[in-house]
Amino acid sequence: MFGAQLTQIIDEHERWLAAKPGGRRANLAMLILRGVDLSNRNLSRAQLAGVDLSGAILTNCRLEGADLYGADLTDADLTQACLAGADLRGCALRGALLDRTDLRGADLRSSDMLIAVPDSGGEGEGAAEVPRSGQGIVFRQAHLGRALLVGARLSGVVMLECDITGAVLRGADLRGADLTGSVLREVDLTGADLSEANLTAARLSGALLVGARLQGARFAGADLVGVELDHCDLSEALLDEARFSRPLDSLALDMRHRVHDHERWIDSGGARGARAELEGANLDGADLRGARLSGATLRGAHLRGALLGGADLTLADLSGADLTEASLRGAVLRGATLGHARLAGADMADARLDPADILQSDGHPSGRSWPADLTGANMARASLWRAQLQYANVTGADLRGADLAQADTTGVRFADARLDGVVGLDRPELSPSARVG
Repeated sequence: MFGAQLTQIIDEHERWLAAKPGGRRANLAMLILRGVDLSNRNLSRAQLAGVDLSGAILTNCRLEGADLYGADLTDADLTQACLAGADLRGCALRGALLDRTDLRGADLRSSDMLIAVPDSGGEGEGAAEVPRSGQGIVFRQAHLGRALLVGARLSGVVMLECDITGAVLRGADLRGADLTGSVLREVDLTGADLSEANLTAARLSGALLVGARLQGARFAGADLVGVELDHCDLSEALLDEARFSRPLDSLALDMRHRVHDHERWIDSGGARGARAELEGANLDGADLRGARLSGATLRGAHLRGALLGGADLTLADLSGADLTEASLRGAVLRGATLGHARLAGADMADARLDPADILQSDGHPSGRSWPADLTGANMARASLWRAQLQYANVTGADLRGADLAQADTTGVRFADARLDGVVGLDRPELSPSARVG
């Protein structure tokens, strides 16, 4: 395809994305575009099935939701490209440069990077067989959150300082993989083979490793808070300085009493127990999954890396709290106050941050509601995938690099919010003062 013709197709596609006159969705399926330079272009939702982009330059290219089924991306430069939600099934990625690539929610099942490669580097007869199915694939600081990699053959793959939060790797072959410093929070590794894998300084809080093979796996300095390790043999794993969870029962007795009294206060409508006043409390790394803390006061509380998945925090006061990299997946935060809270890197996928109904003294609805308050909150790199954010106030919030794919942002106030690099917010109804770029 001639360069001028390709440029015209992409120009029309970008107009189509912006809903401008003369726009048309790009269809480049099955074309040969080897070595083409598409850096900084927007091909989100383009039809690219079977396209040959081997050796192509795709730096900073936007490919969110693109159909790349069966595409050839061998040796392509995908540095800082965004492929969030892209269909990459059967895609060839051998030798691709994936530095800081965003693959959140991408479907990578059965891609060529997962197919075994014969070991030609043996050192004579009797040399140990080295698993090489992921050899040659190096991810550096890439985002693979929620990527579908069920049964993936990734032995020997290198994923350095990557964010794989919420990815599905059930039954995956990760023998000898190097996952040093990567974030694997809430990852499903049920039945996966992690033999001899290097997970040094990896963060696995809330991950599922039920029935995983861990012989020779290295977890030195890893965060294993709330990790489910049922039916796992840890006798041959290296666990030097690994951190395990602080469940509620291991917290200070006074803290446990406050939480339990708060649940009694809720159940009795305030007649028994007492409202939890946990201002400034140290709950870093605590396992509070499913806790009922609606209406609790947690102003300025320390909840770094805490597990709050499924917790009920309706109308709770978390203003100024430190929830950095906390797991709030599926948590109920209806009408909660999170003004100036630190939520950088937090996982709030499927969380409810919509308005809470205000009840009358007799418990019946008053017809009024109270929206969630996130003014000035730091939500940089947070996952708000499929979160319910209706009418939330995020005035002045920092949402740089956050994932808002499939989130309901109806009526959200974005005034003065930082939205650089936000995923899944293509055409938000922004106020003139919202800052993008």
